[in-house]
Amino acid sequence: MLSSQEHQRLADIEQHFRAADPDLARLLSAGPHAQRIRRQLAAALVSVIAGVLLVALGVLILS
Repeated sequence: MLSSQEHQRLADIEQHFRAADPDLARLLSAGPHAQRIRRQLAAALVSVIAGVLLVALGVLILS
């Protein structure tokens, strides 16, 4: 368990880190799951679009 001084020191370090590189701090605070979820959503969207296009192509060919 951290003492109150250690908590304060950790908060100071975190504040300095966020000020020094806000983009990296935002990326790290989002965690690794956020990136994986974005990739999965992008893959799902591409799959749905490809499926719709294939169905439309099939309808056009069979018409």
